[in-house]
Amino acid sequence: MKANQAMEKKMGKRIFTLKELAQRDFALTPKVFSEDAKNPFSLVNIQEDLLDEELGQELNKPLATAKGGEARERDAKAQQTIKAPLPNAHLALPIELLNLLIAKEIAITAKQLDLEEAELQAWIDLQVMAPKQTLLALLRLARTNNLDPLKEEVALALYEDCHWQAYITVQGYSKILNSHPAFDGISFTESLEKTNDIPIWMECTIYRKDRSLPTLIREYFEEVKSDQAIWQKMPRRMLRHRVMQQCARLAMG
Repeated sequence: MKANQAMEKKMGKRIFTLKELAQRDFALTPKVFSEDAKNPFSLVNIQEDLLDEELGQELNKPLATAKGGEARERDAKAQQTIKAPLPNAHLALPIELLNLLIAKEIAITAKQLDLEEAELQAWIDLQVMAPKQTLLALLRLARTNNLDPLKEEVALALYEDCHWQAYITVQGYSKILNSHPAFDGISFTESLEKTNDIPIWMECTIYRKDRSLPTLIREYFEEVKSDQAIWQKMPRRMLRHRVMQQCARLAMG
């Protein structure tokens, strides 16, 4: 029993060290590693599964019945298993791969957007809190839609559940709409019913030359409002921005 307890303590330290490493490299918060995390297949969980399985194989062997030497030898092997640098070895490869992919994407995106590669690299380096996966997604989003991150046409968002997301801003969608050859106009309608002089909903309609019917989207203020100061200062403008973003996303793909 004492040997098992000692090994469990060491096991706990090992998992804690791994989480610390992953948190530093991917700029995540400890909340992401909770049991309710949305992504159960993270590198940390994979490493814990591998370590648990290998340790379990050692601990589930039959106890020695003849001499205490076999039991001591088995305990020594189990301790070596715990000390084996499995997590670091498995984490190093995906981290390095992400770094290489980001560097490659920076070079391609900078060339396509006619930006200085060093300038785009500096902007990415400033996003120290965002995970590498999200930075890679942002660069690909910018390149695919020909949007400039330095002009805030694409940006990063951090939600209450600690989930990061790259998204197209109002400036970005405005650029997409006005540069699309099929774009044929946009209009807004707001509800006559209001709360605190704020319309309870607003609609956006986008017309395309190559479609017989326009795209119409309605958003409700109570569903999209935020606690940010800008929403308190300019609630109607922010509601219009939200409905335009959603309508443009559907109308222009």
